[in-house]
Amino acid sequence: MPHKPELLAPAGNASCALAAYDSGADAVYAGLKRFNARERTGNFTADEMSRVIRYAHTHGKKFYVTLNTLVKESEIPEAADILAELDRMHPDAVIVQDLGIAAMIRDYFPRLTVHASTQTGIHNTAGLAVAHDLGVTRVILERQTTLAELEAIAASKPPVELEVFIHGALCCCISGTCLLSSWLGGWSGNRGKCKQPCRRRYHTDRGNGFYLSVQDLCTMELLPRIAATGVASVKIEGRLRRSDYVEHAVSAYRMLLDATSEEEFRSLLPAARDRMAHTFGRKWSEGFYTAASAKTLVKHDSLGASGQLCGTVVSASDGLAVVDVTKRIHLGDVLRIQPRSGDEGPAISVTSLMVGGSRVNRALQGERCTLRLPPDANAAPGSIVYKTGESTADYSRRVAALPAPRPEIPLEVRLDATGIAATLCGRTFRKALELAPATAHPATADSLASAFEGEGSPEFVFSPVRAGVEGDFFLPASVLKSVRRELTAFASEIPASERPDPAADSLARLKADYAALRRSPAPGRADERVILPRGKRPPSQGMTVIRELADDPSPHEELLLPFYIPEKTLPEIAAAIDRFAKKGGKIVRATSIQHFALLKPYPGLTIRTGFPLPCCNSFAARELARLGASCVQAWVELERAELEAFVRKSPLPAEQFVFGRPVLLSTRATIQVDGPMQDARGNVFRVSRHGILTQVAADSVMGLPRLHGFAAYLTDLRDARADEPATALFNFGYELK
Repeated sequence: MPHKPELLAPAGNASCALAAYDSGADAVYAGLKRFNARERTGNFTADEMSRVIRYAHTHGKKFYVTLNTLVKESEIPEAADILAELDRMHPDAVIVQDLGIAAMIRDYFPRLTVHASTQTGIHNTAGLAVAHDLGVTRVILERQTTLAELEAIAASKPPVELEVFIHGALCCCISGTCLLSSWLGGWSGNRGKCKQPCRRRYHTDRGNGFYLSVQDLCTMELLPRIAATGVASVKIEGRLRRSDYVEHAVSAYRMLLDATSEEEFRSLLPAARDRMAHTFGRKWSEGFYTAASAKTLVKHDSLGASGQLCGTVVSASDGLAVVDVTKRIHLGDVLRIQPRSGDEGPAISVTSLMVGGSRVNRALQGERCTLRLPPDANAAPGSIVYKTGESTADYSRRVAALPAPRPEIPLEVRLDATGIAATLCGRTFRKALELAPATAHPATADSLASAFEGEGSPEFVFSPVRAGVEGDFFLPASVLKSVRRELTAFASEIPASERPDPAADSLARLKADYAALRRSPAPGRADERVILPRGKRPPSQGMTVIRELADDPSPHEELLLPFYIPEKTLPEIAAAIDRFAKKGGKIVRATSIQHFALLKPYPGLTIRTGFPLPCCNSFAARELARLGASCVQAWVELERAELEAFVRKSPLPAEQFVFGRPVLLSTRATIQVDGPMQDARGNVFRVSRHGILTQVAADSVMGLPRLHGFAAYLTDLRDARADEPATALFNFGYELK
């Protein structure tokens, strides 16, 4: 291909990382146990991650860390500790959703590179401009960005690198805006705890079906066109999957990316598809990249499950399940037992397999086998058995043998006519040398730095190295080797307590600044604000009315900007903002970070933020203030204690959402529902179309008590009447387990 982007692979653990590198991945992305959007997988300990990062850099590969969830006020100290730990590990980038975390990295740990997660929902050039202003170097575009939009965005020569997904499971919802799992029990997808309620069966007047379950993404046919846009990286989804999935998916895309001509690419497609068939996902699609695919992405009459159908449960008791086999099941395979209801079923690894009362290695089509179930796993008769993974290579020995990371000692080294002098940890090492003038290839600062960079002992490594050379001298390799040996011995005598730790210094400064951070002055009287549908007047006096962008702007009302703006629609929104400002409008509500780029030409406008632009902590509020906001809406998923902690610390006045039907899911996919929808547990939802988006809201109205300290309280009457009974959902956003 004319342009070969980085191939980026998922790693839910160290084995998956090694499988990815072995199969041709240029980089992997992975998370620690906390603050990553896939907390359901094993993830990495700090020691494992440090070892894999060292392995990656030794082999010319990259490693990106996912710190891509929203962070609550009470968690800021813990998040700061993790950032200091990452600063010592030297990953190639940290993938971030929370604006506060991005600001903490930029201001206190500048050695870390920031990539904006797809959870930030950036999908146009305005969003890319703001990301660059925040210190981001790469943006992972929102997954519902079309291929035509990607081409237009890339052609604009954005100030940041672009990364896009090319394979794996898709979310039905616009990234970073889904509240569905949280609404149904406090398992926030924005906090890495999604229970995937979009995969459930729902009931409507038109019948039952999986109305929110989208097919998997597979872009093998589109890959040349995606690569031609010049994106920096193409990404495979799958941190919840095992090493066999990673191996097959990476190797399939590696062979296609390495094709040197259209003819070779076409000839390799059958082999790539064959490798990909072993990943056992849902039916393949082109995702949201093409209009035709978006229209058929949801197959509501297909079971919302992934994997290869391999059997049906006949009976289950005493920790055993009897299964009629329709496709071969082998020891070491991973199976999921899917209830007919479409609810999430248990996953099991096949460790014991019996046919006809005898232990076997495999059960073949037409046989009846018995599987051992994990504790507390249910397997109701009639449940469908899917294979989601095959027996795979054992990486445990290689993982255990990964070398431990070494602490770094910064080094300054200088060469002149008298010899070599090195400064480290406040001490000076000198080595007198008699050097001859160079007739060719004199020592340079770069060559001298390269000679010492990465050298050291099992206990430490010299890095970073700054070098200087005065004069033109020939430095024999044997002399240089001897100097390195003596310098290493000199450094070994320095106590570990005297070695510098920049991360600790940065952490101490961050925590001191956080302790000194003070909330904005308490308001004298809280402001009541209400979002009204078109044509409606305020229900009472004393409320500030908020109008959606489609209404004719009025100078006496607040202008609500749409959170999702496709690239081609940016001029239209910019023109509406201009009309509003020229008519004397004063207040605009930003619901996405992209809006700050559109509002930059209007410094006289007052900017308030609102859903789905998240603000969970005081560092995020401080960052929004830097962008121009004067008031922030506290994130709607925060529970009472976290709302109170946030408002006590926020440097900006804060607003609380107190009444309305919040949008739980927004999508560009075509959903075959328009009206009420109910799940098997009796939860009722409302599905409606709004422009290019289909949105799902709860049938229940959420009503929360007004908490002390907020500068404003927001009532949303676009889809609710002021006199409707509301439920005080105190568990909204709670993590119940």
